[in-house]
Amino acid sequence: MKKLELYEPAMCCSTGVCGPSVDENLIRITAIRQELKTNPDIMMVRYNLAQNPNAFVRNTAVNALLQEKGAACLPITVWDDAIVKSGSYPTNEEITRYTGVALSGMATKPEK
Repeated sequence: MKKLELYEPAMCCSTGVCGPSVDENLIRITAIRQELKTNPDIMMVRYNLAQNPNAFVRNTAVNALLQEKGAACLPITVWDDAIVKSGSYPTNEEITRYTGVALSGMATKPEK
């Protein structure tokens, strides 16, 4: 099984989709995760620095990048154990390129 991992900055909850002003990218990423759940060949996991700090420590490449660049490198996208992007969330096109899955529905709304 292939794995898409997002190492995200500290947020108040696991998705960041709460509170009075929600980042639309977080809504988009949540929708993409829901969509990818239906694909048996791909697993998407999100790690929040506030709630999953051990995940950041266990991944030596993520830990090294965080030590070198600080929190500005978050979010970090890891596809199949390799860092493929840092500093911003992956676009829908990038996720499609990594996973080979054409996204549909809410997940295809444009990024801002």
